[in-house]
Amino acid sequence: MQVAHLPTDEASRLINLSMYDILDSAEEKDFDDLAELTAQVCNCHYALITFIDKERQWFKARKNIEIKQTPRETSFCSYTIQQNDVMVISNTKKDTRFYDNYFVTQGYKISFYAGAPIITAAGYKIGTVCALDKKPKSVFTPEQKNALKIIAHQVMALLELRVKNRLIAEQSDVMVAEEKKIVQLTITRQDEEKSYIANELHENFAQTLAATKLYLDFAEKSKESSADFIKKSKTNILQIIKEIKALSKSMLPSTFQNANYSGFIQEMLNEYGHQHNIKITFRHEGKLDCYDANIGLTLFRIIQYQLKNAHNCGAKKITIKIKTDNVIRLSITDDGKKADAFEPERMMLLHHIETRISIVKGKVDVGLDKHEHNLLEIEIPLTSPGNNAL
Repeated sequence: MQVAHLPTDEASRLINLSMYDILDSAEEKDFDDLAELTAQVCNCHYALITFIDKERQWFKARKNIEIKQTPRETSFCSYTIQQNDVMVISNTKKDTRFYDNYFVTQGYKISFYAGAPIITAAGYKIGTVCALDKKPKSVFTPEQKNALKIIAHQVMALLELRVKNRLIAEQSDVMVAEEKKIVQLTITRQDEEKSYIANELHENFAQTLAATKLYLDFAEKSKESSADFIKKSKTNILQIIKEIKALSKSMLPSTFQNANYSGFIQEMLNEYGHQHNIKITFRHEGKLDCYDANIGLTLFRIIQYQLKNAHNCGAKKITIKIKTDNVIRLSITDDGKKADAFEPERMMLLHHIETRISIVKGKVDVGLDKHEHNLLEIEIPLTSPGNNAL
């Protein structure tokens, strides 16, 4: 028995084979059906779909063969993967390479073999589709050879589909994991905001109001000091009004109506820029009365979210432009750099932006401008005032 020489590209061939993760995989009906078709087309008792590993020939699908693999050195297919065309052995007992092969003299007593190489997109021959029979065959038609090639090509298509499905599954797992992180972060942020508001109401507003009531009680009891206590009460009340305004800006006031959204945005930007030492430029072009309150709220929230992203990336300059013509165009540019530590929060905020924009049937584009600055561009179709888009 002659043992086939290794292909010249053997190392690369094995690497290419491993990429398909097919060896030792479970039986699959699609492959089994192709093995059955191979036997029928070739009018043979046996059929195999094989893959040639380093030291073995492994069978992905079998027709009338019980074993799942054979040593590579005894395989007919080791010769098939060294050529591009179908290899046909009409009578194995008369072929010097196989006449004393175990599977010719004993075992399945193979007398006929026809095999087509399975060729990958990279050009490597990683296995075969083959038909075998106990009796020699003097005729194997061109149509049968072509059918073997077609089946081998179909096997390769199934392998590529398996790879794509695996990648999709892996990407889906990653996306689900990221979505879970975003949801968890969203819940955490909401809890933090609720805790902050509760703390402000209890620790700040409630205590200040309690002190104000105490001042007014003293004013009622002491006519001499009443003016001083009333003055202190007024100071406290003014301070509470100021702090309530500051708190309501982050929550968005319920008086957010047509045409005055721009003022709320400008106030928010002034406050945010002052708190974080960021230069923020805001410009609006177009009519101010063409937005309903929901569109104004959408713009307000998107800007609010992106300000946070820009701050997390270390931005010192932020430019915000809103242009209204046939559509509303919002662009936000900042000079921040990537902040890996804030990546989960960045993804969460971008997710919020995309969700809000999808509700108003808009478009979102995230990238860099010509100066390599972070750029967020939003396009929203106009709605009639009063139309509830959200």
